[in-house]
Amino acid sequence: MADFPIILYFSVMDFINHLREKAAVQKLEKFIPAIAFLGGFSWDSMTIGSKVYGSDLIFLSFYYLLALLSIYFIATRLVIDDENCEDDTPSFFSKILNREWPSSWIDRLTWIVQFCFGNLYSALVICYFKSSGSIASFIIVLFLVSLLVGNEFLKEKYEKFGVCLAFFCLLGTMFFNFLIPHLVHAMGALWFFLSTFLSIGICYLLWLKFSRDKRTLVAPIAITLVLSIAYVANWIAPVPLVLKQQIVCKNFDNETYSCDADKLNFWQRNGFAQMTIHKEEGEEIYFMSSVYAPAELKAPIEFRWYYLIPATQTFKLTDKISSSRMIIRGGRDAGYRSFSRKKNIPEGTYRVETAYKDGAVIGSSTFKVIEGMPKNGFVRDSLR
Repeated sequence: MADFPIILYFSVMDFINHLREKAAVQKLEKFIPAIAFLGGFSWDSMTIGSKVYGSDLIFLSFYYLLALLSIYFIATRLVIDDENCEDDTPSFFSKILNREWPSSWIDRLTWIVQFCFGNLYSALVICYFKSSGSIASFIIVLFLVSLLVGNEFLKEKYEKFGVCLAFFCLLGTMFFNFLIPHLVHAMGALWFFLSTFLSIGICYLLWLKFSRDKRTLVAPIAITLVLSIAYVANWIAPVPLVLKQQIVCKNFDNETYSCDADKLNFWQRNGFAQMTIHKEEGEEIYFMSSVYAPAELKAPIEFRWYYLIPATQTFKLTDKISSSRMIIRGGRDAGYRSFSRKKNIPEGTYRVETAYKDGAVIGSSTFKVIEGMPKNGFVRDSLR
């Protein structure tokens, strides 16, 4: 009876294998990657794209662990043989973990790796896109998009342990960088480099067990170094912070977070023309932002003011404004609200970035300060 779970397990898999041999099923299988890709990405857009729940983190963790287990099984055919098992009476799990899988099973395992990688890519694309506020971080999102699409064509490549290990290292670092802030309710360099250490550490343990070829570790180490440099250079989006709203205005009310903003015309409302703010001499200009963060997460932010130099048409950093009140306290669906202000601001074009303190940009807005009254008048606006 001890072998009954194993017999049942392989009986079920044999049934699935016979089912896949049918012509109708084989035709359907050709569309499975496209269906899984579109379905998974649509689901992630509707769920994680709106708000991250604890169940989302559980599902993503499951995909990561399932990918890890599948890569382990793929790698067993490199060095492990049933006859080399040291335990005379191996347990069920020992028999499953320490066996050389036949080629037909490798095909199934690589499909599982492809499926898990695709789900992780899909979720990370959405999460990092929502948090990207600079060109550099958006380029990284585009890189993830390319991997998401390319994953649909890499199934056969995943039979190679080195290929699996490289992509697994990349996904692991970016996944842990997203997961850990939710668990510890904090952000920062410590947690990012902990994510990096966990990911490369797991990959190293896999390499240590199945491959002593140092060339196999080159790609994971290179990926780790590149991601570390990208983080130091503030190219990695500050997940899980998400910009919700930005307003430039005057006559600010601290209790209601409302103020007077220029009434936008059609082109400004749809992003085809630059925003403006008109003011009289001596009036202060306010810039307000709301940033969403998961419940209980705390993170300091700052506002960076840039002025466009007319002679060179380049932006110059003029002020970095932060204070003890600019600490995001997560959980508010509309985002944590904060503001900065400038006195005696001259006319000209400005860009203000809302950023994680001394870190990556969460979002930015460019506007023009003009003396006088706006043609369309003012409107009372507020952060939700």
